[in-house]
Amino acid sequence: MSNTVLYPGDTIGVIGNSANAAMLVTTARKMGLRVGAYGADETSEALQLADFKAVGSNKDSEKLQHFAESCAAIVYDSDRVSTNVVKFLAQYTRIPQGSDMLEMMQDRLLERAFFEQLNVNIAPYATIINLDDVYQSINSIGYPCVLKPIQKEWSRGRELVIKTQTDIAKAAGLLDWGTYILESQIAYDREYSIIVARDQDGNGQAFPITETQSVDDRPVRTWVPAQVDDAVASEIQRIATEVTKHVSYVGVFEVSFYLTSSGAIYVKKIVPAPSETGYVFEAAANLTEFDQHLRAIAGLPLASAHILTPAVTAAFTTAQLPAMRTQWQLKANWHFTFYHLKHQEDDDVMGHIAVQGDSIKPILDQLDDTGIWSDEATVTPTSAAPDEQA
Repeated sequence: MSNTVLYPGDTIGVIGNSANAAMLVTTARKMGLRVGAYGADETSEALQLADFKAVGSNKDSEKLQHFAESCAAIVYDSDRVSTNVVKFLAQYTRIPQGSDMLEMMQDRLLERAFFEQLNVNIAPYATIINLDDVYQSINSIGYPCVLKPIQKEWSRGRELVIKTQTDIAKAAGLLDWGTYILESQIAYDREYSIIVARDQDGNGQAFPITETQSVDDRPVRTWVPAQVDDAVASEIQRIATEVTKHVSYVGVFEVSFYLTSSGAIYVKKIVPAPSETGYVFEAAANLTEFDQHLRAIAGLPLASAHILTPAVTAAFTTAQLPAMRTQWQLKANWHFTFYHLKHQEDDDVMGHIAVQGDSIKPILDQLDDTGIWSDEATVTPTSAAPDEQA
């Protein structure tokens, strides 16, 4: 495609209500762009920080159209934005990220079809329509496995981990919601991610590989440099390159992986937007994922990302806030970021800390010593405290 450049003073729009929205607004403004934000809550941080705000719902076509026509381009903040909204806005302005990749990654069957097209390892799965399908598929899938709705937006409270045959009966009520997949739970030792930026000409530029510990598919701790051997790193980078070649998308996206004890690599997911795992680069690298994302969107040359210092980010929930207030007074090397999101439950992430150090092991030890994350069901890698990337 022809390279369309945004210059300082041009207007860019931001849609979405995750923590990323405010980060996109502030980064775009630092670049000299005029920024508009669209959302239903006029008190949200993104709308408050923007040069102008448009308050409306995802179904208000008149306001959405007016917002789109006010912007030279629009970016969305996460993989949870409605594809219908993105397609509607694209009728009136440029959406460099497009809707194809977003739509594909919001549908678990489309996502798996894409992975199979790339010929990469994914967890064994089966399509589930009714309870009989679960009983018939369990022999090939094996225990433990997890039942997940096809549409990821329905997932909260509608997933079921099946550890024994007696658990299958619990699926009866869930299946009333629609089509599901039954997916094997991979026993893995490590979890890695790679953030890649794709420019308007289809060229890719990857950030260094990160290592992550997750709970319920949510990254809790992420660090760089990751301990990863050359062969694994090469395969991760190869798969990321293949994804870059086969998508119609501009901006940063994340590809995450499981690594088993036998050295097998499984693709976990793709996030077609800035990702929580990428937050670590603000503390560790010469540029952030939001810098790189907007460089791609604006038609600027992609920068090369380099690690300047080892760093770890750790997410904290509303319930963990009292413990964080204690550490606020004690830890000189903890840097706090609060997301200022509304109507949060106890288990909702409300911010993260970033910790820098000479190596990763002492940082992880320091986090463990606080006991704040001890109740999290984190998957501990074989070597929980890697010092350097191979």
